[in-house]
Amino acid sequence: MIVYLLVALFVIGFCLTIVYSFKKRLEAVRRTAAMVLFLGLVVVSGWLVSYANRLWVDALLFVNLYQLFNIYRLGFSRVRIDYLQNIGRKTAIRLIELQLLIVLAGSLLSESAYLYRIRWTVTAAVALAVSLILLMSTWRQTRTTKRIKQNTALLDSQAPTLSVAIPARNESDSLYNCLESLIACDYPKLEILVLDDNSSSRRVPEIVKSFAHNGVEFIAGQPIRSGWLAKNWAYEQLLNAANGELILFCGADTRFTPESLRFLVSALLSRKKTMISVLPKNYIASGILPPLVQPLRYMWEISLPRRAFKRPPVLSTCWLSSAAFLRQSGGFAAISNRVVCESYFARLAVKSDGYSFLLYDGVQSEKTYPDQIETAVRLRYPQLHRQPELVALLSIIELILLLGTLPMAVAGLLTHNLWLVVLAVAAFGVYGINFGLVSRITYRLYSPGSIISWPVAVGLDLYLMHLSMWRYEFGKVLWKGRSVAPPVMHQKDTKIDAPV
Repeated sequence: MIVYLLVALFVIGFCLTIVYSFKKRLEAVRRTAAMVLFLGLVVVSGWLVSYANRLWVDALLFVNLYQLFNIYRLGFSRVRIDYLQNIGRKTAIRLIELQLLIVLAGSLLSESAYLYRIRWTVTAAVALAVSLILLMSTWRQTRTTKRIKQNTALLDSQAPTLSVAIPARNESDSLYNCLESLIACDYPKLEILVLDDNSSSRRVPEIVKSFAHNGVEFIAGQPIRSGWLAKNWAYEQLLNAANGELILFCGADTRFTPESLRFLVSALLSRKKTMISVLPKNYIASGILPPLVQPLRYMWEISLPRRAFKRPPVLSTCWLSSAAFLRQSGGFAAISNRVVCESYFARLAVKSDGYSFLLYDGVQSEKTYPDQIETAVRLRYPQLHRQPELVALLSIIELILLLGTLPMAVAGLLTHNLWLVVLAVAAFGVYGINFGLVSRITYRLYSPGSIISWPVAVGLDLYLMHLSMWRYEFGKVLWKGRSVAPPVMHQKDTKIDAPV
Protein backbone atom coordinates (compact mmCIF):
# COMPACT_ATOMS: atom_id res chain seq x y z
CA MET A 1 0.00 0.00 0.00
CA ILE A 2 2.81 2.43 0.83
CA VAL A 3 4.08 2.17 -2.75
CA TYR A 4 0.71 3.38 -4.10
CA LEU A 5 0.68 6.24 -1.61
CA LEU A 6 4.14 7.32 -2.70
CA VAL A 7 3.10 7.20 -6.35
CA ALA A 8 0.04 9.32 -5.51
CA LEU A 9 2.26 11.75 -3.62
CA PHE A 10 4.58 12.31 -6.56
CA VAL A 11 1.67 12.52 -9.03
CA ILE A 12 0.20 15.34 -6.93
CA GLY A 13 3.55 17.14 -6.98
CA PHE A 14 3.84 16.70 -10.75
CA CYS A 15 0.28 18.00 -11.26
CA LEU A 16 1.15 21.03 -9.14
CA THR A 17 3.96 21.97 -11.53
CA ILE A 18 1.40 21.84 -14.38
CA VAL A 19 -1.13 23.97 -12.47
CA TYR A 20 1.54 26.59 -11.81
CA SER A 21 2.02 26.81 -15.58
CA PHE A 22 -1.60 27.84 -16.25
CA LYS A 23 -1.99 31.21 -17.93
CA LYS A 24 -3.25 34.23 -16.03
CA ARG A 25 -6.67 34.07 -17.68
CA LEU A 26 -7.17 30.59 -16.18
CA GLU A 27 -6.99 31.90 -12.62
CA ALA A 28 -10.34 30.38 -11.61
CA VAL A 29 -9.31 26.98 -12.99
CA ARG A 30 -5.94 27.29 -11.26
CA ARG A 31 -7.54 27.97 -7.88
CA THR A 32 -9.99 25.10 -8.25
CA ALA A 33 -7.19 22.73 -9.23
CA ALA A 34 -5.14 23.97 -6.26
CA MET A 35 -8.02 23.16 -3.91
CA VAL A 36 -8.31 19.64 -5.32
CA LEU A 37 -4.55 19.08 -5.01
CA PHE A 38 -4.56 20.46 -1.47
CA LEU A 39 -7.30 18.03 -0.38
CA GLY A 40 -5.61 15.15 -2.22
CA LEU A 41 -2.29 15.80 -0.50
CA VAL A 42 -4.02 16.01 2.90
CA VAL A 43 -5.68 12.62 2.31
CA VAL A 44 -2.44 10.96 1.15
CA SER A 45 -0.54 12.47 4.08
CA GLY A 46 -3.18 11.26 6.50
CA TRP A 47 -2.91 7.76 5.11
CA LEU A 48 0.89 7.86 5.41
CA VAL A 49 0.56 8.62 9.12
CA SER A 50 -0.12 4.91 9.71
CA TYR A 51 3.46 4.26 8.55
CA ALA A 52 4.93 7.12 10.60
CA ASN A 53 6.95 4.86 12.89
CA ARG A 54 9.68 5.05 10.25
CA LEU A 55 12.07 7.98 10.29
CA TRP A 56 12.02 8.53 6.54
CA VAL A 57 8.21 8.56 6.47
CA ASP A 58 8.21 11.21 9.20
CA ALA A 59 10.59 13.30 7.08
CA LEU A 60 8.35 12.77 4.05
CA LEU A 61 5.28 13.96 5.96
CA PHE A 62 7.23 16.98 7.18
CA VAL A 63 8.12 17.97 3.61
CA ASN A 64 4.44 17.53 2.67
CA LEU A 65 3.66 20.50 4.91
CA TYR A 66 5.76 22.74 2.66
CA GLN A 67 4.14 21.32 -0.46
CA LEU A 68 0.77 22.19 1.11
CA PHE A 69 2.16 25.66 1.76
CA ASN A 70 3.20 25.87 -1.89
CA ILE A 71 -0.31 24.88 -3.01
CA TYR A 72 -1.83 27.44 -0.63
CA ARG A 73 0.23 30.11 -2.38
CA LEU A 74 -1.82 29.64 -5.55
CA GLY A 75 -4.96 30.96 -3.93
CA PHE A 76 -3.76 33.46 -1.36
CA SER A 77 -0.29 34.74 -2.22
CA ARG A 78 0.02 38.45 -3.03
CA VAL A 79 3.00 37.81 -5.31
CA ARG A 80 2.59 38.85 -8.94
CA ILE A 81 1.29 35.90 -10.98
CA ASP A 82 4.17 35.94 -13.49
CA TYR A 83 6.73 35.77 -10.70
CA LEU A 84 4.64 33.33 -8.63
CA GLN A 85 4.38 30.88 -11.52
CA ASN A 86 8.15 30.73 -11.85
CA ILE A 87 9.04 30.36 -8.15
CA GLY A 88 6.06 28.11 -7.36
CA ARG A 89 6.92 25.65 -10.10
CA LYS A 90 10.57 25.55 -8.99
CA THR A 91 9.54 25.01 -5.38
CA ALA A 92 7.24 22.12 -6.35
CA ILE A 93 10.02 20.43 -8.35
CA ARG A 94 12.65 20.87 -5.63
CA LEU A 95 10.31 19.52 -2.96
CA ILE A 96 9.66 16.47 -5.14
CA GLU A 97 13.42 16.01 -5.48
CA LEU A 98 13.83 16.28 -1.72
CA GLN A 99 11.11 13.69 -1.17
CA LEU A 100 12.73 11.35 -3.70
CA LEU A 101 16.01 11.60 -1.79
CA ILE A 102 14.18 10.81 1.45
CA VAL A 103 12.45 7.77 -0.09
CA LEU A 104 15.75 6.56 -1.58
CA ALA A 105 17.54 6.92 1.76
CA GLY A 106 14.67 5.16 3.52
CA SER A 107 14.67 2.23 1.10
CA LEU A 108 18.45 1.77 1.38
CA LEU A 109 18.15 1.88 5.15
CA SER A 110 15.40 -0.73 5.25
CA GLU A 111 17.29 -3.05 2.89
CA SER A 112 20.30 -3.15 5.22
CA ALA A 113 19.40 -4.69 8.55
CA TYR A 114 22.72 -3.56 10.02
CA LEU A 115 22.26 0.07 8.97
CA TYR A 116 18.70 -0.01 10.25
CA ARG A 117 19.91 -1.12 13.69
CA ILE A 118 22.54 1.60 13.93
CA ARG A 119 20.58 4.36 12.13
CA TRP A 120 20.43 6.58 15.22
CA THR A 121 24.10 6.00 15.98
CA VAL A 122 24.98 7.08 12.43
CA THR A 123 22.68 10.11 12.79
CA ALA A 124 24.40 11.07 16.05
CA ALA A 125 27.79 10.72 14.34
CA VAL A 126 26.63 13.05 11.56
CA ALA A 127 25.33 15.50 14.18
CA LEU A 128 28.73 15.47 15.88
CA ALA A 129 30.46 16.09 12.55
CA VAL A 130 28.15 19.05 11.83
CA SER A 131 28.75 20.48 15.31
CA LEU A 132 32.52 20.24 14.84
CA ILE A 133 32.32 21.95 11.44
CA LEU A 134 30.34 24.83 12.96
CA LEU A 135 32.72 25.14 15.90
CA MET A 136 35.82 25.05 13.68
CA SER A 137 34.29 27.65 11.39
CA THR A 138 33.49 29.90 14.35
CA TRP A 139 36.96 29.42 15.81
CA ARG A 140 38.57 30.15 12.45
CA GLN A 141 36.42 33.24 12.10
CA THR A 142 37.52 34.49 15.51
CA ARG A 143 41.13 34.00 14.43
CA THR A 144 40.72 35.79 11.10
CA THR A 145 38.32 38.44 12.40
CA LYS A 146 41.07 40.54 13.90
CA ARG A 147 40.47 43.16 16.52
CA ILE A 148 41.29 46.67 15.41
CA LYS A 149 44.26 47.60 17.57
CA GLN A 150 44.55 50.97 19.23
CA ASN A 151 48.11 51.54 18.01
CA THR A 152 47.29 51.55 14.30
CA ALA A 153 45.74 55.03 14.06
CA LEU A 154 46.74 57.12 11.05
CA LEU A 155 48.07 60.67 11.13
CA ASP A 156 45.92 63.66 10.15
CA SER A 157 47.99 64.18 7.02
CA GLN A 158 47.31 60.58 5.91
CA ALA A 159 43.55 60.70 6.49
CA PRO A 160 41.30 60.62 3.39
CA THR A 161 38.01 62.48 3.47
CA LEU A 162 35.26 60.48 5.21
CA SER A 163 31.48 60.73 4.95
CA VAL A 164 29.37 59.10 7.68
CA ALA A 165 25.95 58.31 6.20
CA ILE A 166 22.96 57.63 8.46
CA PRO A 167 19.47 56.80 7.20
CA ALA A 168 16.97 57.85 9.87
CA ARG A 169 13.24 57.35 10.17
CA ASN A 170 11.11 58.16 13.20
CA GLU A 171 14.19 58.16 15.43
CA SER A 172 14.47 59.90 18.78
CA ASP A 173 17.08 59.55 21.50
CA SER A 174 19.00 56.89 19.58
CA LEU A 175 19.81 59.31 16.76
CA TYR A 176 20.73 62.05 19.21
CA ASN A 177 23.14 59.76 21.04
CA CYS A 178 24.63 58.53 17.76
CA LEU A 179 25.33 62.06 16.51
CA GLU A 180 26.69 63.11 19.89
CA SER A 181 29.22 60.27 19.73
CA LEU A 182 30.15 61.14 16.14
CA ILE A 183 30.87 64.83 16.70
CA ALA A 184 33.10 63.81 19.61
CA CYS A 185 35.28 61.80 17.21
CA ASP A 186 38.75 63.17 16.45
CA TYR A 187 38.72 62.39 12.73
CA PRO A 188 40.08 65.47 10.87
CA LYS A 189 38.25 65.35 7.52
CA LEU A 190 34.74 64.34 8.46
CA GLU A 191 31.35 64.85 6.84
CA ILE A 192 28.22 63.65 8.68
CA LEU A 193 25.07 63.17 6.62
CA VAL A 194 21.66 62.27 8.04
CA LEU A 195 18.84 61.46 5.62
CA ASP A 196 15.31 61.82 6.96
CA ASP A 197 13.60 58.82 5.38
CA ASN A 198 10.09 60.29 5.18
CA SER A 199 9.54 60.31 8.94
CA SER A 200 5.98 60.74 10.16
CA SER A 201 7.05 63.33 12.76
CA ARG A 202 9.33 66.36 12.88
CA ARG A 203 11.63 64.83 15.49
CA VAL A 204 14.40 63.74 13.09
CA PRO A 205 14.83 67.19 11.43
CA GLU A 206 14.79 68.82 14.87
CA ILE A 207 17.53 66.53 16.18
CA VAL A 208 19.72 67.02 13.12
CA LYS A 209 19.30 70.79 13.10
CA SER A 210 20.37 70.90 16.75
CA PHE A 211 23.72 69.58 15.53
CA ALA A 212 23.95 71.95 12.53
CA HIS A 213 26.58 74.09 14.26
CA ASN A 214 28.72 70.94 14.51
CA GLY A 215 28.59 70.42 10.74
CA VAL A 216 25.94 67.70 10.63
CA GLU A 217 24.10 67.97 7.31
CA PHE A 218 20.39 67.26 6.99
CA ILE A 219 19.04 65.63 3.80
CA ALA A 220 15.31 65.45 3.12
CA GLY A 221 14.61 62.01 1.70
CA GLN A 222 12.78 61.70 -1.60
CA PRO A 223 9.70 59.46 -1.99
CA ILE A 224 10.63 55.82 -2.51
CA ARG A 225 10.94 54.71 -6.11
CA SER A 226 8.84 51.78 -7.21
CA GLY A 227 10.61 48.45 -6.74
CA TRP A 228 13.07 49.82 -4.18
CA LEU A 229 13.45 48.89 -0.53
CA ALA A 230 13.26 52.02 1.60
CA LYS A 231 16.65 51.40 3.22
CA ASN A 232 18.38 50.83 -0.13
CA TRP A 233 16.80 53.97 -1.59
CA ALA A 234 18.01 55.92 1.45
CA TYR A 235 21.51 54.50 0.94
CA GLU A 236 21.44 55.49 -2.74
CA GLN A 237 20.54 59.09 -1.87
CA LEU A 238 23.26 59.21 0.77
CA LEU A 239 25.81 57.83 -1.71
CA ASN A 240 24.87 60.51 -4.24
CA ALA A 241 25.18 63.26 -1.60
CA ALA A 242 28.46 62.08 -0.06
CA ASN A 243 31.66 63.98 -0.89
CA GLY A 244 34.10 61.76 1.00
CA GLU A 245 36.59 59.38 -0.57
CA LEU A 246 35.33 56.85 1.96
CA ILE A 247 31.77 56.31 3.18
CA LEU A 248 30.76 54.75 6.48
CA PHE A 249 27.14 53.58 6.67
CA CYS A 250 25.63 52.97 10.09
CA GLY A 251 22.29 52.85 11.87
CA ALA A 252 21.00 55.41 14.34
CA ASP A 253 21.44 52.89 17.17
CA THR A 254 25.24 52.81 16.65
CA ARG A 255 27.67 54.49 19.05
CA PHE A 256 31.30 55.47 18.49
CA THR A 257 34.23 56.22 20.75
CA PRO A 258 36.26 59.40 20.03
CA GLU A 259 39.04 57.53 18.23
CA SER A 260 36.91 54.90 16.46
CA LEU A 261 36.61 56.57 13.02
CA ARG A 262 40.36 57.09 12.85
CA PHE A 263 41.02 53.43 13.68
CA LEU A 264 38.38 52.15 11.24
CA VAL A 265 39.89 54.11 8.35
CA SER A 266 43.37 53.03 9.43
CA ALA A 267 42.26 49.39 9.40
CA LEU A 268 40.86 49.73 5.89
CA LEU A 269 43.99 51.40 4.51
CA SER A 270 46.59 49.28 6.33
CA ARG A 271 44.93 46.07 5.14
CA LYS A 272 44.61 47.49 1.61
CA LYS A 273 40.88 46.76 1.48
CA THR A 274 38.05 48.46 -0.38
CA MET A 275 35.40 47.47 2.19
CA ILE A 276 35.23 46.39 5.82
CA SER A 277 32.26 45.33 7.93
CA VAL A 278 32.40 45.67 11.69
CA LEU A 279 31.18 43.24 14.32
CA PRO A 280 30.32 45.77 17.06
CA LYS A 281 30.23 45.39 20.79
CA ASN A 282 26.58 44.74 21.63
CA TYR A 283 24.83 45.52 24.86
CA ILE A 284 22.30 43.11 26.30
CA ALA A 285 18.83 44.63 26.08
CA SER A 286 17.10 45.14 29.40
CA GLY A 287 14.34 42.67 30.18
CA ILE A 288 13.72 39.20 31.52
CA LEU A 289 14.25 37.37 28.21
CA PRO A 290 17.63 35.69 27.65
CA PRO A 291 19.92 37.23 25.01
CA LEU A 292 19.35 34.78 22.17
CA VAL A 293 18.17 36.66 19.07
CA GLN A 294 21.30 38.72 18.41
CA PRO A 295 23.73 35.78 18.87
CA LEU A 296 21.46 33.76 16.54
CA ARG A 297 21.83 36.39 13.85
CA TYR A 298 25.60 36.46 14.26
CA MET A 299 25.85 32.66 14.40
CA TRP A 300 24.57 32.29 10.84
CA GLU A 301 27.20 34.81 9.74
CA ILE A 302 30.27 33.46 11.52
CA SER A 303 29.54 29.75 12.18
CA LEU A 304 28.98 28.72 8.57
CA PRO A 305 32.04 28.06 6.37
CA ARG A 306 31.15 31.04 4.18
CA ARG A 307 34.62 31.89 2.98
CA ALA A 308 34.91 28.54 1.22
CA PHE A 309 32.05 29.69 -1.03
CA LYS A 310 33.24 33.31 -1.41
CA ARG A 311 30.27 34.50 0.67
CA PRO A 312 31.95 36.33 3.54
CA PRO A 313 30.13 37.33 6.73
CA VAL A 314 28.75 40.85 6.73
CA LEU A 315 26.68 42.99 9.10
CA SER A 316 24.75 46.16 8.35
CA THR A 317 25.34 47.80 11.75
CA CYS A 318 28.48 49.59 10.59
CA TRP A 319 30.41 49.16 7.35
CA LEU A 320 33.03 51.26 5.60
CA SER A 321 33.79 51.34 1.89
CA SER A 322 35.53 53.26 -0.82
CA ALA A 323 33.02 55.56 -2.47
CA ALA A 324 34.58 54.89 -5.87
CA PHE A 325 34.14 51.13 -5.39
CA LEU A 326 30.44 51.53 -4.59
CA ARG A 327 29.83 53.74 -7.61
CA GLN A 328 31.83 51.51 -9.96
CA SER A 329 29.78 48.53 -8.72
CA GLY A 330 26.57 50.21 -9.87
CA GLY A 331 25.59 51.76 -6.56
CA PHE A 332 22.50 50.52 -4.77
CA ALA A 333 20.49 50.48 -8.00
CA ALA A 334 22.13 47.12 -8.69
CA ILE A 335 20.44 45.62 -5.62
CA SER A 336 17.44 47.90 -5.15
CA ASN A 337 15.21 45.21 -3.60
CA ARG A 338 17.82 43.10 -1.78
CA VAL A 339 17.34 43.03 1.99
CA VAL A 340 21.02 42.57 2.88
CA CYS A 341 22.46 44.87 0.25
CA GLU A 342 25.83 45.01 2.03
CA SER A 343 26.49 41.35 1.19
CA TYR A 344 26.43 42.17 -2.54
CA PHE A 345 29.34 44.59 -2.24
CA ALA A 346 31.20 42.28 0.17
CA ARG A 347 31.03 39.42 -2.33
CA LEU A 348 32.33 41.69 -5.10
CA ALA A 349 35.17 42.97 -2.92
CA VAL A 350 36.24 39.55 -1.64
CA LYS A 351 36.95 38.37 -5.20
CA SER A 352 40.01 40.62 -5.27
CA ASP A 353 40.81 40.16 -1.56
CA GLY A 354 39.38 43.61 -0.92
CA TYR A 355 37.10 42.78 2.02
CA SER A 356 37.59 42.20 5.75
CA PHE A 357 35.20 41.38 8.58
CA LEU A 358 36.59 42.95 11.75
CA LEU A 359 35.92 42.99 15.47
CA TYR A 360 36.00 46.38 17.14
CA ASP A 361 34.85 47.49 20.60
CA GLY A 362 34.99 51.13 19.52
CA VAL A 363 31.71 50.60 17.66
CA GLN A 364 28.81 49.72 19.94
CA SER A 365 25.20 48.81 19.34
CA GLU A 366 22.14 48.23 21.48
CA LYS A 367 18.86 46.99 20.09
CA THR A 368 15.67 46.43 22.03
CA TYR A 369 14.10 42.97 21.90
CA PRO A 370 11.29 44.14 19.56
CA ASP A 371 13.90 45.60 17.21
CA GLN A 372 15.90 42.36 17.30
CA ILE A 373 12.80 40.30 16.49
CA GLU A 374 11.80 42.70 13.71
CA THR A 375 15.28 42.50 12.20
CA ALA A 376 15.36 38.70 12.38
CA VAL A 377 11.97 38.39 10.66
CA ARG A 378 13.02 40.90 7.99
CA LEU A 379 16.27 39.05 7.21
CA ARG A 380 15.59 35.34 7.68
CA TYR A 381 13.46 34.42 4.65
CA PRO A 382 15.46 36.52 2.15
CA GLN A 383 18.64 34.91 3.51
CA LEU A 384 17.12 31.60 2.40
CA HIS A 385 16.51 33.08 -1.07
CA ARG A 386 12.72 33.23 -0.44
CA GLN A 387 12.50 29.49 -1.10
CA PRO A 388 10.21 27.30 1.06
CA GLU A 389 12.21 24.23 0.02
CA LEU A 390 15.31 25.67 1.72
CA VAL A 391 13.23 26.39 4.81
CA ALA A 392 12.10 22.75 4.75
CA LEU A 393 15.64 21.42 4.34
CA LEU A 394 17.10 23.62 7.06
CA SER A 395 14.23 22.75 9.41
CA ILE A 396 14.90 19.02 8.95
CA ILE A 397 18.59 19.57 9.66
CA GLU A 398 17.88 21.64 12.78
CA LEU A 399 15.24 19.23 14.12
CA ILE A 400 17.25 16.04 13.58
CA LEU A 401 20.91 17.03 13.76
CA LEU A 402 20.67 19.86 16.32
CA LEU A 403 17.61 19.49 18.52
CA GLY A 404 17.61 15.71 18.05
CA THR A 405 20.88 15.19 19.93
CA LEU A 406 19.30 15.26 23.40
CA PRO A 407 16.48 12.78 22.54
CA MET A 408 19.08 10.54 20.89
CA ALA A 409 21.14 10.54 24.08
CA VAL A 410 18.07 9.58 26.12
CA ALA A 411 17.22 6.84 23.59
CA GLY A 412 20.78 5.53 23.89
CA LEU A 413 20.43 5.27 27.67
CA LEU A 414 17.12 3.45 27.39
CA THR A 415 18.48 0.99 24.81
CA HIS A 416 21.93 0.64 26.47
CA ASN A 417 23.60 1.92 23.29
CA LEU A 418 26.82 3.41 24.67
CA TRP A 419 28.05 4.72 21.31
CA LEU A 420 24.79 6.55 20.72
CA VAL A 421 25.00 8.18 24.17
CA VAL A 422 28.61 9.25 23.70
CA LEU A 423 28.13 10.66 20.20
CA ALA A 424 24.88 12.47 21.02
CA VAL A 425 26.19 13.98 24.27
CA ALA A 426 29.40 15.05 22.51
CA ALA A 427 27.42 16.74 19.71
CA PHE A 428 25.16 18.44 22.25
CA GLY A 429 28.20 19.75 24.12
CA VAL A 430 30.00 21.00 21.01
CA TYR A 431 26.88 22.87 19.88
CA GLY A 432 26.75 24.50 23.31
CA ILE A 433 30.42 25.51 23.18
CA ASN A 434 29.88 27.00 19.71
CA PHE A 435 26.85 29.05 20.75
CA GLY A 436 28.67 30.17 23.89
CA LEU A 437 31.58 31.35 21.75
CA VAL A 438 29.25 33.27 19.44
CA SER A 439 27.53 34.88 22.45
CA ARG A 440 30.90 35.87 23.85
CA ILE A 441 31.83 37.51 20.54
CA THR A 442 28.45 39.25 20.40
CA TYR A 443 28.52 40.80 23.88
CA ARG A 444 32.25 40.54 24.73
CA LEU A 445 31.14 38.71 27.85
CA TYR A 446 31.46 35.11 28.97
CA SER A 447 27.99 33.74 29.72
CA PRO A 448 27.81 30.14 31.02
CA GLY A 449 24.05 30.22 30.48
CA SER A 450 24.49 30.59 26.71
CA ILE A 451 26.20 27.18 26.56
CA ILE A 452 23.05 25.41 27.78
CA SER A 453 20.51 27.76 26.21
CA TRP A 454 21.35 26.90 22.59
CA PRO A 455 18.40 24.43 22.15
CA VAL A 456 16.05 27.30 23.02
CA ALA A 457 17.91 29.45 20.49
CA VAL A 458 17.48 26.79 17.78
CA GLY A 459 13.77 26.53 18.59
CA LEU A 460 13.53 30.31 18.37
CA ASP A 461 15.31 30.24 15.01
CA LEU A 462 12.79 27.70 13.68
CA TYR A 463 9.94 29.93 14.84
CA LEU A 464 11.40 33.13 13.39
CA MET A 465 12.29 31.40 10.12
CA HIS A 466 8.71 30.22 9.56
CA LEU A 467 7.24 33.49 10.80
CA SER A 468 9.42 35.35 8.30
CA MET A 469 8.34 33.01 5.48
CA TRP A 470 4.64 33.38 6.31
CA ARG A 471 4.73 37.15 6.58
CA TYR A 472 6.69 37.62 3.37
CA GLU A 473 4.30 35.37 1.46
CA PHE A 474 0.95 36.35 2.97
CA GLY A 475 1.35 39.19 5.45
CA LYS A 476 3.47 42.24 6.14
CA VAL A 477 7.12 42.53 7.10
CA LEU A 478 7.77 45.90 8.67
CA TRP A 479 10.90 48.01 8.79
CA LYS A 480 10.57 51.35 10.54
CA GLY A 481 6.79 51.09 10.20
CA ARG A 482 6.69 50.28 6.47
CA SER A 483 6.17 47.02 4.65
CA VAL A 484 9.28 45.74 2.85
CA ALA A 485 7.58 42.64 1.39
CA PRO A 486 6.30 44.15 -1.92
CA PRO A 487 9.68 44.89 -3.54
CA VAL A 488 11.35 41.82 -2.06
CA MET A 489 8.62 39.39 -3.14
CA HIS A 490 7.51 41.19 -6.35
CA GLN A 491 4.06 41.60 -4.85
CA LYS A 492 1.08 43.24 -6.48
CA ASP A 493 0.83 45.98 -3.88
CA THR A 494 3.79 48.29 -4.38
CA LYS A 495 2.42 51.21 -2.37
CA ILE A 496 5.03 51.08 0.34
CA ASP A 497 5.45 54.80 0.83
CA ALA A 498 2.68 55.36 3.32
CA PRO A 499 3.19 54.52 7.00
CA VAL A 500 1.59 51.26 8.08
